[in-house]
Amino acid sequence: MSTNDRRREKLDKRLTPIDLYKLTPKTNCGECGFASCLAFSTQVIVGQADIEACPYLDEKELEAFKSRLADQLQDGIGVKREGFEKALQFLRGEILKWDFRSIAGGLGAEYLELAGKPALKLSYLGRQFVLTAEDIGPWDSGEDFNPYEKILLYNYVIGGAVEPAGVWVGMESLPNSVSKIKSLKAHCQAPLARAFADKMQNLPSAIAGIGRELSLSDEKVDFAAEFQILPKLAIRILWWDEDEREGFQTETKFLFDSRVLAVLDLESLIFACEQIVDRLLASLQS
Repeated sequence: MSTNDRRREKLDKRLTPIDLYKLTPKTNCGECGFASCLAFSTQVIVGQADIEACPYLDEKELEAFKSRLADQLQDGIGVKREGFEKALQFLRGEILKWDFRSIAGGLGAEYLELAGKPALKLSYLGRQFVLTAEDIGPWDSGEDFNPYEKILLYNYVIGGAVEPAGVWVGMESLPNSVSKIKSLKAHCQAPLARAFADKMQNLPSAIAGIGRELSLSDEKVDFAAEFQILPKLAIRILWWDEDEREGFQTETKFLFDSRVLAVLDLESLIFACEQIVDRLLASLQS
């Protein structure tokens, strides 16, 4: 058998998020750090989460699965794209169970009918998009959404948004977040602190279009901003500029509504934070 034939056979037999999802308890308990078993399964298959984070997988089935998955990831098979497609296919099936007209208000969405089919119009980081059971796309024009964004947006609709509590907390206050705190610091807080050290004057223009400046009288911060990710989901970022006399370096901190995990899972939340960071850093290059 040729190398190409072997690769084709592996592609045909590749593991997908649904394969792992079938092994999970499907209770969405959150002990793995994700809001749903499907979100956990998706991230494991693309190599972004540890399969052993779920304490309820059957040990006998787990060993064989881990071996196949390790081999699959090592071969560099394009499981990320294909895994996302499988997850999207599953989510499109799940969303058919929802009555868009009845859930639109609770999501902060507008109900529409496009070509006679139900649809929802929402805002994501300042961009208007339309969601149907078939796909998600920009409302008017612009760049299409990537697969991870689509998964995040479908999960927002399927999970059902809740009204914010109005109590702002750090990620360390969210349940099962220990493994994500390091990622938030490394990929979001630290890069933002470095980028805007001695450049705090650039923050008002950097957040334009995606966030708004806050005046927090009860917080001793040099700059604060709030970013509306989705209608019922906002993220705040606080900045403290460096103080050479006191020996303090520039710092940032992300804050979330205390009920945020009823809206998105932790992995999706980190992704949302990264999207904000990408846009803020891009503003410095323009």
